[in-house]
Amino acid sequence: MLPRMAPRFREIADGVHLGALLPAGLLHTVLLEGPDGDVVVDAGLPWSGRRLAALLRGRDVAEHAVTHAHGDHVGASAWLCRHTGARLAMGEADASRFEDGRIDTHAGAFGRVVLGSLARERRPVDRRLREGDRVAGFEVLTVPGHSPGTLALWRADDRVLVVGDGPVNVSTDPAAPRWLPLPRGLHHDPAGADASRRRLGALSPALVVAMHGFPVTATHRWAEAAGAHVPRRPGRA
Repeated sequence: MLPRMAPRFREIADGVHLGALLPAGLLHTVLLEGPDGDVVVDAGLPWSGRRLAALLRGRDVAEHAVTHAHGDHVGASAWLCRHTGARLAMGEADASRFEDGRIDTHAGAFGRVVLGSLARERRPVDRRLREGDRVAGFEVLTVPGHSPGTLALWRADDRVLVVGDGPVNVSTDPAAPRWLPLPRGLHHDPAGADASRRRLGALSPALVVAMHGFPVTATHRWAEAAGAHVPRRPGRA
């Protein structure tokens, strides 16, 4: 039997590394190389600690940024900060809820009962992120709806967009996405989530890195899946 390979990050853009959590293909963490150390974006489910430890071995993690305080994104956040010494940063509207244990911000009962109970360990939030703040060279965008404090990270120079929850691409071919429908009840405010996704789609990102599913380079198709109507440009996917 061949030895099992330790999980590793895969660099998918300059200073942007994707790490697979479990379930494989449907849940990821992202590492951003920053001037003051690495930033880990999202920490997955509560049992992700062992896999995160393997991914982060030898890394200098300065900060742990959270796209939104739902249990499948912050389940191992307190562990990650304790293990690495990283500061915790998340959207201002989610921070107090996380600290108080009120992360069941889902419109549907399944999300409130099941996902809302996944982040059992708490810790103080060190930095409350707002629109226009910077995380490892990325601009913070406030895009509420999926949760009250959902954030996206945008690097305009090369049009790389990092999101927590968006249209979920289940194809490993970034130029040929296939979408997995998700229940609207997983959103805090479905109409607000739609509006925020249209805003992100209108940016025409060249690469979308999501915590659920695989990266997407088919700009126009991702924008359409996000509900944005973006005019095609010559040469655009």
